Amino acid sequence: MSLTNDMNLFLIRHSIAENPSTLKSDSLRELTADGKSLVIKMVNFYKLIAPNIDLILTSPFLRAIQTAGLISSFYENKINIIKENNLAACCNTGTLIEILNIYDYENIAIIGHQPDLSNHISNFTSSAFVNLVFRPASIAKIRFEYKIGFNKGVLEYLISSEIVY
Repeated sequence: MSLTNDMNLFLIRHSIAENPSTLKSDSLRELTADGKSLVIKMVNFYKLIAPNIDLILTSPFLRAIQTAGLISSFYENKINIIKENNLAACCNTGTLIEILNIYDYENIAIIGHQPDLSNHISNFTSSAFVNLVFRPASIAKIRFEYKIGFNKGVLEYLISSEIVY
């Protein structure tokens, strides 16, 4: 539970997944071997910059669930993971705000998709559109005082997974 009025939101894009195919539903696309390797490399950075994640909310898409599971497995205290259907591709920021404000945790991570994550960062931190590049397995941190809302967050960092390539 939160001991302060601040809330830290970590936005993480799922890692590299199989290419889209007419033979498999988009929601069932899995992480590739490179995708799994990338998450494992990035977790070392996650643990330095987000040492205390209280909860992970993940898209119900398989690639996001797999990313969340890998992240949780590398933290000393396994992080509780909740599959949130509203985090599927095309997630609305207003809906995400409602979901996040249900939880009373100081540090929440969400695993989601593009362009949703860039749109959320833009909506959380600015009244204008902010154009961002958000590569697979990258992480951003937004800090909120009191309640999460539109234009109420401060983007503290966005770290691209390119740092481990």
